[in-house]
Amino acid sequence: MKDIPTPPRIALIKHNRKVMRLRLAILFSLLFVSIIFALSYFSSSPKILINKVTVSGNSIIDTKDLENNVNEKLSGKYMYLFARANFLIYPHKKIYISLIAKFPRIEKLKVEREGMNTIHIEVQERAGSYLYCGLSIPENKKDIGENCYFVNDDGLIFDKAPYFSGDVYFKYYTNIKGDADNPLGSQMFTTERFHELVRFIDGVTALGFKPAYLVIDNKGIYSLYLKSTGSNSNPKIIFKEDNDLANIINNFSTAMSKKEFTNEIKGKYDTLSYIDLRFKNKVLYKFE
Repeated sequence: MKDIPTPPRIALIKHNRKVMRLRLAILFSLLFVSIIFALSYFSSSPKILINKVTVSGNSIIDTKDLENNVNEKLSGKYMYLFARANFLIYPHKKIYISLIAKFPRIEKLKVEREGMNTIHIEVQERAGSYLYCGLSIPENKKDIGENCYFVNDDGLIFDKAPYFSGDVYFKYYTNIKGDADNPLGSQMFTTERFHELVRFIDGVTALGFKPAYLVIDNKGIYSLYLKSTGSNSNPKIIFKEDNDLANIINNFSTAMSKKEFTNEIKGKYDTLSYIDLRFKNKVLYKFE
């Protein structure tokens, strides 16, 4: 079978069509590139760039640290073309995630744009009512308050605490699950257990005592140390892991309702060694 030659006129038409398609492709490519570069140029216009970060609600987290974190996420460009700080395409989600990860003290966070040039960061910090200070009380009393971490109302260890001397915050000394050298993000106890302990400590406070710190040894013995008077040692209230906390605080409250017992405890508080609540329906105590 012989090939039928293409007439010159048809070949010319095909060639012209190819050239036209090529020219159109080049034209559209140039137009697309021009649009991209134009958008890239206008995306960096100062009029539509976020250039200010405002912060509210923080009291412990440094404002400058929050601002620097946000500005770091706004710097640079997407694909080397579009300014990240452009108010239309700024990385809202990335800023939010970064702040939550960088500052564990943040409990609630809002990242909102105000106008075309400002981002407002509204922070609600976790309440640090308690401190976790390691496994045991330091032998050197001057070291008490060092290497402590803030604990929130659910028993979550969330931030490194500065040095606190004295009993500014209630302290916990216990073993925890997780990295003892870096306990950030760990639960000191389950939330339910932590709430039980807080209710028990609040009950002791309601009876007229001033709890200072709780020590839990590896045998499950709990020693709730009370504030001392003068240079005297801290008296303690002893209970154990498997005690029903509601029951033993009721027993203690019943004992404190007896005038003779209360007068003896408060009258000799300076020499009080311990009050032992480990035994069912019994309140044992000892003076030095």
